[in-house]
Amino acid sequence: MAKVLLPLADGFEEIEAISIIDILRRASIDVVVAGLHDGYIESARGVKVIPDTTIDKVNADEFDMIVLPGGQPGTDNLNKDERVKKLIQD
Repeated sequence: MAKVLLPLADGFEEIEAISIIDILRRASIDVVVAGLHDGYIESARGVKVIPDTTIDKVNADEFDMIVLPGGQPGTDNLNKDERVKKLIQD
């Protein structure tokens, strides 16, 4: 089964993250949502999501794809995070 990592940062766009998660899971693709910190991640409009894990606990080699959801300031927060950059480069 394919496995996808979706890093999630505060300020993400709800429709871009949740729609991707929903569609991929409906297609029987294993999606792991990894927050940049412990606890819930808050969207640009205040929706709180509890991720499956944190970015510190994932190994890029376990995933077939990494999907970065859009939205501001979420994309800026992902871009500033050195752990996300390392995952993408690996």
